[in-house]
Amino acid sequence: MTQQGQLQQQCAMALMQLHAWLQATLPQAPQLAEVIPLTIQAVRLYRSGQYEACLAQVQQVVNLVGGSGQHSRPSL
Repeated sequence: MTQQGQLQQQCAMALMQLHAWLQATLPQAPQLAEVIPLTIQAVRLYRSGQYEACLAQVQQVVNLVGGSGQHSRPSL
């Protein structure tokens, strides 16, 4: 697999895990909805083939959620 293919696969997996975590967490913590626009941006980056930027965006979301201290971080 090429490096680009590996990045694409990593990004896809990270987005799926983040999505599942948000689906499970948002009903109990609606204040975390503030990360949805950042998550949408990560999806746009993925769709445009900017996989490194996508992974960086996902990491930013994880850092924001983890920084709140109230909820467990998504395990990506």
